[in-house]
Amino acid sequence: MNTRSRPPGRRAVTAANLRTRLIDAAERLLAERQPGSITSREIARAAGVSDGVLYNHFADKNDLLLTALLRRFTDLVEAFAAGSREPGSGSVVDGVAELVERSHALQVAALPMLANLVGDPPLLQRFMVEIHRPPLGGDVFRRPVVDYLAAEQSRGRLGTFDPEAAADVLVGAVLMQGLIDVLAHRPAAESAQRLAAITSTLLSGLGPTTAGDRPSGTEPDGGTP
Repeated sequence: MNTRSRPPGRRAVTAANLRTRLIDAAERLLAERQPGSITSREIARAAGVSDGVLYNHFADKNDLLLTALLRRFTDLVEAFAAGSREPGSGSVVDGVAELVERSHALQVAALPMLANLVGDPPLLQRFMVEIHRPPLGGDVFRRPVVDYLAAEQSRGRLGTFDPEAAADVLVGAVLMQGLIDVLAHRPAAESAQRLAAITSTLLSGLGPTTAGDRPSGTEPDGGTP
């Protein structure tokens, strides 16, 4: 029996290792090119494995690409959720501003993924179906916004409004700004100004009930002092 120990720093190559290497390689290639231009051989080369290994872990190339896309999307959603402010903490104005900024950052990161799939309708359709299934669901961008606004409203820190409708307005406005930033490459300073204006306009309608939480220059009903 061979009793020699494995050299320090080396790990056994397991099926899980190989699968992860393939997904990592696919994700890197997808960040650079459209899926239709990526071949199975290129993925295998980028992963440092032989050509046939891909088919030991995935049905085909598109199955691997879809898995890489979903992992990336899941990472973005988890990062968005992890940054959520606890309702009742700090200023509600700052809380809404953070929601706008984090929602914008998520859209700017996710939109290029969708744009990259436009040239491959079958893969785009599969991706859209999967991100609308549990555990992701179809409300991953909007639900944290609804929950935060409703929680602050229940604490009496926001006025009377429909949290669901307010979330629709916030997400829709941020999505539009994200599209402009991704497609038109708008300067960061200009983008920040638009997000600040969206935040101020939203808050004038949401009606923070504490004087220190109101946007500068507004009363609870959105009027001017």
